[in-house]
Amino acid sequence: MFAAASGWFFRLRADNADKQQREAFVAWLNVSPQHAAAWDAVQLLFAELEAPAKALRAEHAGDAGPTPSRNLHSANVNRRKRLLVRIPAAAAASLLLLAGVLQSDWWQNRQADYHTVAGEQRRIALADDSTVVLNTDTALKVSLQANQRRVELLRGEAYFQVAHAAERPFWVIAGDTRAKVTGTEFAVKRAAAEVSISVAEGRVETSTVRNTDPILALAPGQTAVYRDGRAAGLEPVDLSRSLAWQQGRIVFVQTPLAEAVEELNRYRGDKLVLTDPALARRPITAVFAVDRPDDAVSALEQTLNVRARRLAGFWVLLG
Repeated sequence: MFAAASGWFFRLRADNADKQQREAFVAWLNVSPQHAAAWDAVQLLFAELEAPAKALRAEHAGDAGPTPSRNLHSANVNRRKRLLVRIPAAAAASLLLLAGVLQSDWWQNRQADYHTVAGEQRRIALADDSTVVLNTDTALKVSLQANQRRVELLRGEAYFQVAHAAERPFWVIAGDTRAKVTGTEFAVKRAAAEVSISVAEGRVETSTVRNTDPILALAPGQTAVYRDGRAAGLEPVDLSRSLAWQQGRIVFVQTPLAEAVEELNRYRGDKLVLTDPALARRPITAVFAVDRPDDAVSALEQTLNVRARRLAGFWVLLG
């Protein structure tokens, strides 16, 4: 929840924040008390950081007088050291934590034309009559030109229903991987160094941006997997499971718990953490609703005989 609340904090402070975004924020805030608590925590954090920032600006302005050129470097170094010492340790630690959590997602959201936060799904109608459905925690850029259509998946997962236009190929770029179609339905998922492309209808050609691997032609029910910018394989896929998120479900069939936790975390503001390594390979078979993430925690407690402990509102320890 902290990361989601922080994302809202930056979006609402942006110059282009509009009424629609503010209304969406209010709706998000009213979903649960946990959202409100996370929002309060974010505001408190930035309130703690505001005073040191003002002190930094004030002292910098006060020291703006003439300084002999030979002492300029040492004076600047000493001033920075003095100001850093004055920053409260708690605020500094919070700043480092916030930077680690937000740096990637925040910057990608700023670049994106459309994005979702954890637990959110969104359907986008493009100007060429194509449709894109964004899954949880997803960001993408769209460029529709006269001779081609191009979408860049910055992170997350999206399902594309591409309007047929033979003269305007539709490209999806995800890291070093790309897919090309002229009209079809397929899904692309980008997570860390892995990209998977699954076809529901039509034909999709996939390759690497640098063309270091041969082009793979995918038919319905097939998935191409790329790891670290290289083709890792072509395999059949159970679309009813891999695309279940579009019906609001997450399906696991004999899935190692570590993999299941990683997938569930995509839909959560707080994060599940396995504290017992012996649980990592334990298989689970279950169906969970994407809009009821805590039901999954309760089910894991009951079926695996584990205990869930909440820590600081940002983590749920399972062990």
